[in-house]
Amino acid sequence: MKSNIIFPVSITFIKSCLIILILLFAIQGSADSFFPESPAQLTVFDNNQQFYHSACPELSSVRQPVGIERQISFPFTLLNWNIYKQQNKNWRSRLQEWSAKADLFTLQEVKHSIQLKEFSRANQLFYLHNYAFKYAGFVYGVNTLSKFPATQVCATRYSEPWIIVPKTGLAATYSLANSNQTLLVINLHGVNFTFTSQPLKDQLQPYLSLIKQHNGPILFSGDFNTWTDARLDDVEQALIKSGFKETLFHKDQRTSVFGLPLDHVYYRGLKVINSESISTEASDHNPQLVTFDIE
Repeated sequence: MKSNIIFPVSITFIKSCLIILILLFAIQGSADSFFPESPAQLTVFDNNQQFYHSACPELSSVRQPVGIERQISFPFTLLNWNIYKQQNKNWRSRLQEWSAKADLFTLQEVKHSIQLKEFSRANQLFYLHNYAFKYAGFVYGVNTLSKFPATQVCATRYSEPWIIVPKTGLAATYSLANSNQTLLVINLHGVNFTFTSQPLKDQLQPYLSLIKQHNGPILFSGDFNTWTDARLDDVEQALIKSGFKETLFHKDQRTSVFGLPLDHVYYRGLKVINSESISTEASDHNPQLVTFDIE
């Protein structure tokens, strides 16, 4: 008589194993040539190559540009986009097209290239770039672009447990017109290659501590790599408990894995006026364009 044996393996665990194996095999062929160099310390820099080494939740003051006083006025628009290291054609023309609408840009997988610097200069944009790693002479990481200068900044760097390559996050505050409050903008590229959601929860923690200290409105956007139910639930529960709402899209074209969206725009102390999820071939991720007003 045969006995029925049930193994306590969850669907989420199976999904996690499968995607990690697939991705590891995908990078195996290029592993010999891909040895990124990480900075010795946490490093954030701006247009003027001013460097900041403040780890979240500790903010440091950003050196203000001389003769420029710009503040955020309502309503304003955010573009959130994993730009895929600018590897696909038309990334610049699409970014230029959307820049006509956007005041803030939270970008992930950004190659700090001459073309990106020229784009920011041509559009009179300020940026902060968190140095994740250097490869083939270029620095990669997350980049927050804006039409107004940041007042404070802090950042994090978190190494992937399996492939070691760091993922970064960046937080910055911006002055609000006719207000003593500031807008806190958090830009995160979530850790990806893990069997459980714990590393992603750990990566969120410094920003959750920062959120508790902030008295004004907040945006928390990025590529969270929420490709399992557990990962998505942990992110949502952590932010909902902190008073956030998630931006919804009437026609949701966000990039997804296993039917779950990877990119998110969360907000607190604000209200959504318009939200758009855009399909594009300029990256392996589709961007989100969201307009906010004060709550």
